Amino acid sequence: MVGKANRSQHGRRLITDSDQTMALAVGRAMGKSAELLGIAADAGDTEARFALGLLYMLGRGVEQNLGEAFRLFGLAADAGDEQAEVFRGMAAEKLAREEVGKHLMEEAGAAIVKDAKRKKRFPKPRIVKSD
Repeated sequence: MVGKANRSQHGRRLITDSDQTMALAVGRAMGKSAELLGIAADAGDTEARFALGLLYMLGRGVEQNLGEAFRLFGLAADAGDEQAEVFRGMAAEKLAREEVGKHLMEEAGAAIVKDAKRKKRFPKPRIVKSD
């Protein structure tokens, strides 16, 4: 059964009501899955730690948290899960890129402030025409 479609300003179908309902249900299920996986992970279940780490890495059912994903993958890897070791490396790379990005943004902000202060102290000279 196809539900009524929401339409864009150009009249094209974006998403049907039934698709939207399904998407909301999947989101709800992901949240519940994360909750249940958290209980199992806390009890030491290696598969749950890996699966929950994946949810944290992707931000599905939980707010994205690469540090928590890294921790959970590490616990699963320490228990012998080879795939978790690979994903722990991926989480580490993403964390590193985020940190580098934050650092670059901070440096850019500081450079802009420094430049603005310099321009305020030393305004651009005005050309004066002589008569």
